[in-house]
Amino acid sequence: MHMNDTYEQGSDLMLTSLPVELVLKIFALLDWRTLLVCREVCRLFCSIVEGDEAQYEIELAVSGMVDGPPSPFTTSDRLALLKERNAAWESLRWVESQDVPMMRGHIWELYGGVFAQSSTPDVLHFRQLPSKYRTIEEKTWRVGLDMHVRDFTMDPAQDLLVLIEEPTPSPNANATTHSILIHLRSLTTGDRHKLAPQPAILVHALDAPNDGATYTLQVCDHLLGVLLTRHGDTEAELTIWNWTTGKVILTGSSFKIATFAFLSSRFLLVGGVSDSETINIRARLYVFDMTQLSGEMFGPGSDYFCAFLWPEFDFRTNPLDFSIRSDPSPAWQPNPETRLPFSMAPGDRLFIITVSLLNNDSFDSYDMFVSADTLLSHIQALPMEVSSHELEWDEWGPTGTRLMQSLSQHLPWVCYVSGTKFVSLAEPTHMAPQTLEIRDFNQLAMQRDSKVQGGIIRDTTVIRQVFADEIHTSLPYRVIKRTLPPRSSSEPFFTAVMCSEDSLILVDSSHRHIRILTF
Repeated sequence: MHMNDTYEQGSDLMLTSLPVELVLKIFALLDWRTLLVCREVCRLFCSIVEGDEAQYEIELAVSGMVDGPPSPFTTSDRLALLKERNAAWESLRWVESQDVPMMRGHIWELYGGVFAQSSTPDVLHFRQLPSKYRTIEEKTWRVGLDMHVRDFTMDPAQDLLVLIEEPTPSPNANATTHSILIHLRSLTTGDRHKLAPQPAILVHALDAPNDGATYTLQVCDHLLGVLLTRHGDTEAELTIWNWTTGKVILTGSSFKIATFAFLSSRFLLVGGVSDSETINIRARLYVFDMTQLSGEMFGPGSDYFCAFLWPEFDFRTNPLDFSIRSDPSPAWQPNPETRLPFSMAPGDRLFIITVSLLNNDSFDSYDMFVSADTLLSHIQALPMEVSSHELEWDEWGPTGTRLMQSLSQHLPWVCYVSGTKFVSLAEPTHMAPQTLEIRDFNQLAMQRDSKVQGGIIRDTTVIRQVFADEIHTSLPYRVIKRTLPPRSSSEPFFTAVMCSEDSLILVDSSHRHIRILTF
């Protein structure tokens, strides 16, 4: 026997001779992949890994979840709840269905398990969506405001309500300065947010009147992004603040800015469509490193960190709109005071990038599905001193994305993604029963269930006559479907569906009615 063999054997004997309680503490520090390796070492390790504590660690990782703070729930309780929750989502078996009338107002939001809508321009109503498996009780409240609200967003984890005030007409018709007022309030009371600057208002100067403008608002931890777009021949304006200090991180305007999303607390993703050097047009996803910017003017023509290039469009294709959706933000975590048993892991996000286009006199839209991990892995592989590096489509797209024709038009009910899940109503018609469909891009869960072929799509999707070349994409995903019960003439006809961490929300916009399906 070699000396190394003797040493390794002695090391194994020393580890296995430790008290089981101590081995459990050591195993508690290991990631789930290492635990699976340890299971193959010996019978003792196998029995420990098969125990509830190790199994809970594995189930959390595969589910894209993280453990919650200490509470009366034991590890065994949490493991049982998590398995029940996963089984319910994998079969679309909700535990409760509740019909709720919509308010008379025209603005709404769904974020962090809270659904909000307006009844009048100065009153917002909030509903905390319940959950059986995460033991969340339903709660409703209203907030009266001292202003008329043009648009808003929120972050329940930070008790944050961001309000854009409806501008009042200027008495001076020839005024050359314009601005928007952004109020930072408490979600529960409507008062000034305790972490906001004094006064709790962000004032943003504009180059042109904001009449008829539309806003896109996103919160990522201490960051607030606002994109203002107007109809006609006017540049879009994007500004990122640190909302706790009122400091502008970056701001810029450009015809090339169409959409944005936070890829992380460090990297900002900005989407746009621009002419390439050839006769064809291509879309780009620009990445900006926010740690290298401080109130600077920026734009796709400036020094971005890198850009993910789409394939060139066919010369007969004219892109009309470009949007990015991902919920919740990559840094989002629930308030620890809620003491939830588990919650969605930070960063485990699916981005859905939709392009609407005119192709041979026909209007179409296509959805690209790509994970945050795919984009970040390419970003992290680049030297940090790099500038304006372009990643060609063949470097990241064919195996890292899935590009498909959209099932239906998403607007205005755009909260169709949560974590790695995308939800839609497949081919809604008045004659046929309606079918809910979820596409889940959780790659770890599919790897664990690799022997289960049902519902997992691995075939290549081919897109023809939209781009200059034939496009092949093959990111795997799982399809889960459930047909809704046949409807009577008095039943709502749902035309859209939204998704949160614990709920699906069916929308009948014609009769202003929603149905909340709770998990």
